[in-house]
Amino acid sequence: MRHLKRITVTLGSVLLLTFGSALAVFAEEPAESAPASVQSTDSLPNKTGTFPANVSVNGISLEGMTLEEANTAVSIEAERLLERNVHLTYSDQALDQSLTSLGFTWANPNVVNDLSSYVSRGNFIVRYKAMKELEQGPVSQSIELAGDTEQIKSVISPALEAASSTARDASVTRENGQFVITPDQTGISYDADAAASSILSQALDVSAESINYNAEAIITEPSITADVFSNFSNTPLGSSTTGFLASDSNRSDNIRRSSQGVNGNVFMPGEEISALTMFGDVTEENGYKAAGTYLDGAVIDDIGGGICQTSSTLYNAVLLSELQVTKRNPHSMAVDYLPPSMDAMVSYKAGYDFTFVNNTDYPIYIEAYCSNVGANGYANLTINIYGTETRPANRTIEYRSEILLWEYPGTLFDFVEDPSMKLGWGDYSEKEATVVNVHPHIKSKLYKDVKIDGQVTETVEINSLDEYRFSTGTIRHSPDVNVEVEVADSGRAVEVSLEFLDGTPVTNVAPGWSQEQMDAFNSRMRSLCAAKGITWPY
Repeated sequence: MRHLKRITVTLGSVLLLTFGSALAVFAEEPAESAPASVQSTDSLPNKTGTFPANVSVNGISLEGMTLEEANTAVSIEAERLLERNVHLTYSDQALDQSLTSLGFTWANPNVVNDLSSYVSRGNFIVRYKAMKELEQGPVSQSIELAGDTEQIKSVISPALEAASSTARDASVTRENGQFVITPDQTGISYDADAAASSILSQALDVSAESINYNAEAIITEPSITADVFSNFSNTPLGSSTTGFLASDSNRSDNIRRSSQGVNGNVFMPGEEISALTMFGDVTEENGYKAAGTYLDGAVIDDIGGGICQTSSTLYNAVLLSELQVTKRNPHSMAVDYLPPSMDAMVSYKAGYDFTFVNNTDYPIYIEAYCSNVGANGYANLTINIYGTETRPANRTIEYRSEILLWEYPGTLFDFVEDPSMKLGWGDYSEKEATVVNVHPHIKSKLYKDVKIDGQVTETVEINSLDEYRFSTGTIRHSPDVNVEVEVADSGRAVEVSLEFLDGTPVTNVAPGWSQEQMDAFNSRMRSLCAAKGITWPY
């Protein structure tokens, strides 16, 4: 036991000596000594736990405030800054919003706490440092705000858009034989990006009492004004009409469908116009059907058969309007609705289009419509081109097709017996039908004659040379008749005639024969029909 006690005493002495030495060192070499003029810590600031003089935030002096009091005062100021008014003017309207409603926030809410060292109750060294900093000058901090242009735009854009308008060109339609003009409209818009950027820049300046921005209107003028239509003539610059057989329903539908695409189009000066573009996609989905069309010198069924009649009718209206033709091709075979060299073939598959340019100084309006079916079974397609007439009243133009060659170098028709057709007396239409017309071999040119007061003063060659192929036609007929075809004296027309197998002319009813004559006729026909495996009905 005595041995353990001695060790304890000895250790205690060592600890005491060591601690005493440490006190001596601390007393001799402090971490930082106060100047000799400072006699006690009572003269240092912040002993009471409040801010000293010359400490401020956003111009608010914090002198004498506790940390809590300072936070409250600065928070009130931050709220005031966020409630500043933003006055946005545009046109004759205004929008007022607070910064808070525009998404602004207080960016440095710890600004007062960051100054807490000035109210520290810490030891005199910390307070001494704060005093020395204040001797260098006042300590001033600012309230900082944060905002985002996209958030600002989300609030102001609806108002700016509501006050905006889209520029609209004047337009014209033709209703009940009169032109109806829809006025043009000036476009007005506002730069929301510029407005948001300016508002953000002003709002971040906490010295500004309010934020103001005048959004100037951006004016967009229409490309077409109503006055360009004011001189439209009710007389077409050029008009063309062609007929089509209504009973060929698919072809008729294609003509009507393509003419709908042409109708109502307006084209400005210098604009090039495409027939195929106006027709739209020539597909079944777009309303087109399969009908007869030309391909490599033959007639076949294809989607859109008949649209060439629309493009050809348009071509003639363009010629009479004296617009500039930029692309035109003749058919491979002559058509029956217009003279040679006055047609214009189009084909999506072959890449053929009919195009022309409005080379006048004014807009043009194209009208296209189909008439009702007449007593002859035909309907008409009419295309009118309207615009401002500037040509002299005593000046007229005419187009003429000059035929250089017209011939039928081969078999005119192939004949096909059709058992479904009527046997016996009947109309020609009941006994024979031309499925495909014979197409002559033709070479032709087109000329324009310009007349002043009815006298030709100028002749212009339009198409230098068009050549159309020859193609054999097809006729179907009832089995009890023979069909004869021949070229007429003119050399251009083909005449078709029918006679019964015994050589008797075909008529609608039996001629005024005696019973003996009728019996003899029926006997001959029964024999001739039996040889062909058919039964004479009488």
